[in-house]
Amino acid sequence: MRSIETRVEQIVHDSTPAHYTRRWVKKIKTYPDHLRVKGSVLPSILPLVVLTGLYAYFVAVMYISWGWKSIALSNSIVPVLSVVLGLLLAFRANTSYARYYEGRQLWQDLSSNTRNLARLVWCSIPERTQNDHLEKMRCMKLLLAFAVATKHYLRRELGIDYYDLDYLLPPNWIPAAADDRLFIIKDESSDDEGIVVSTLKHNGTKALLDVNQGGDDIHDIENQPCPSTGPSSSAVSTIENSHTSTINNDEDDHHQPRRNLPHKKKKKRKFVSDEDLPDEGNSDMSLPLEIIFRLSLYMEQAKQSGKIDGQFSNVIITHLNNLNDCLSGMERIVNTPIPAVYVVHLKQSVVLYILAIPFTLIDQLNWWIIPTLVLAAFVLFGIDAIGAQIDNPFGYNSNDFPLNTFCDALRKEIEFIVYHLPCETENAMMI
Repeated sequence: MRSIETRVEQIVHDSTPAHYTRRWVKKIKTYPDHLRVKGSVLPSILPLVVLTGLYAYFVAVMYISWGWKSIALSNSIVPVLSVVLGLLLAFRANTSYARYYEGRQLWQDLSSNTRNLARLVWCSIPERTQNDHLEKMRCMKLLLAFAVATKHYLRRELGIDYYDLDYLLPPNWIPAAADDRLFIIKDESSDDEGIVVSTLKHNGTKALLDVNQGGDDIHDIENQPCPSTGPSSSAVSTIENSHTSTINNDEDDHHQPRRNLPHKKKKKRKFVSDEDLPDEGNSDMSLPLEIIFRLSLYMEQAKQSGKIDGQFSNVIITHLNNLNDCLSGMERIVNTPIPAVYVVHLKQSVVLYILAIPFTLIDQLNWWIIPTLVLAAFVLFGIDAIGAQIDNPFGYNSNDFPLNTFCDALRKEIEFIVYHLPCETENAMMI
């Protein structure tokens, strides 16, 4: 009876979080949003607001100090223009936010399908030889490489020479295109230089997929290596025995994108037969799409070798098709901006409206026209700037998606699968 009462008291005590009573204190201590500058549109519209204030001051001087009373105009047309301009601004902001929200949904779908594929590949594809295990590990890394490559592709960063991407690709990976032309990289010393497949011992010094992720705001994301114990240590030892590659010991080079390092010798890639397309220089494929093709080939090989059946292969292909759909949707957002004719006309309308306000209100407000016009400029230019800033959410603006953080989260999840979750050949219940 005593133990039951103690348990009930414990449940009642644990039902309320210990930090619950301190939430309101933390909320009060937080810097208020209406005083924040970082993340707002104020830095981008401040020059326009200042120029508007100077313009209002000049109009006030002409009317009050110089006595030019004839510049005052009727106030009958301003309300009509205000309604029309408000509708234009509302449409601009709503359209941009719809694109922003759709982009977040697409990236979440990408993350969800990547997690599902990682689980299916790790748990359901059998390993008969060490080479099978190596292929599975490379497939897991390609799943993460798809997300990272999509991030760079949406930001117009071509090629594979990035510190968070090149180590995820298999050795001797030949990209379809980089720097707007086809090329291959020749390395006189080693074919695997700079590409980490696995020399990583399960001792906590380095993680299998270890890389210092750069934050979207320039600051690097602190890397947390995986713990040194787990049920899947054999997954790492098998890789160590089957394939090793070198790791760049220069930490400065590791933290910087490899595109800033001296480039290796490049040459155009040749087609294999005369029956191929004659204009080889125009052949191109985005890196994320190429990774999907590689994953599809891996699944087809697993099906042909009898590792998986046709039904399971269809499930995998469905998830790969979903990844392709996510990529196409994000391409549509990036490559289809709001029509320039609408954007230009809206900006011109806002400027003309701001220029006309002082002449219609100067006889009523006198010197108060200056703060009134500054406030109107801040609101109108601010709404237009909000629409422009969230129009493409995949860039480096302060309000864009933290894609580096999203990719880093996927990296940690795949690392956890590799290190701590048993594959299909191990005891799932750890008996």
